[in-house]
Amino acid sequence: MTDPPVIWLAAFVTVVVFSYALKDNYVYRLVQHATLGATVGVTVVVTWKQVLLPRWWAPIWAAWQGTVVDPLTGQPDHRGLLWLLALLPGLLWYFQLSKRWFWLSTLITGLFVGTAAGLAFKNQILLIMPQLAASIKPLNPFVRPDPALTYGPAWPEPGTPAAWAAALNNALFLAALLATLFYFFFSVRTDHRVLQAPRRFGRLAIMVCLGAMFGSTVMTRMAYLLDRLMFLSHDWWEGQVVPLLRFFPGG
Repeated sequence: MTDPPVIWLAAFVTVVVFSYALKDNYVYRLVQHATLGATVGVTVVVTWKQVLLPRWWAPIWAAWQGTVVDPLTGQPDHRGLLWLLALLPGLLWYFQLSKRWFWLSTLITGLFVGTAAGLAFKNQILLIMPQLAASIKPLNPFVRPDPALTYGPAWPEPGTPAAWAAALNNALFLAALLATLFYFFFSVRTDHRVLQAPRRFGRLAIMVCLGAMFGSTVMTRMAYLLDRLMFLSHDWWEGQVVPLLRFFPGG
């Protein structure tokens, strides 16, 4: 059970955030800045306890005390002291505060940007390749496709109405996919009368997809709103305010 002070604080913050819908005010800005400061503080503590302390300081301290033993030689292993070299690139970030030595910070900035770009490229490849494979769908309702090449639900019995429905669904998916790709194909002129129909169909597919994404976003936001309203109604009003009002005369 949540403590009453926590419930009152959460209710206060929720009501203040809702007040922004009426007008920007100083209380809302105070809560906004307090939330930002708390987030930064939590990030610093988590970074130290979960990253720097176990993965950087602990190996250095263990190597300094000689508690780490090399399994091959049986002698104290001091290679953990090499983690002290991480201070050199880390300190380069602080040269951003100097106009004269700012160029030193660009070295570590370029290193981090390059690393982040490489990781992002790898993640995109890992994200796109399964989607490319999943776009290869069977279209023949009379043949049972190889299960290793079929993505999604199991293929129904060949020749049945369910197989025809699955084949038509895959054909519609493939048509929307090709029309969408064709809509963004700018290497040749596409203003010919014959090419207008697939371009319009591709634009329609894009609008349907964006509409579904927008609807999902609205539903998510509504779920957050309903959760806060239920908290105010049940946890705060019924659990805290109503029992408090009973202590007053006529309550």
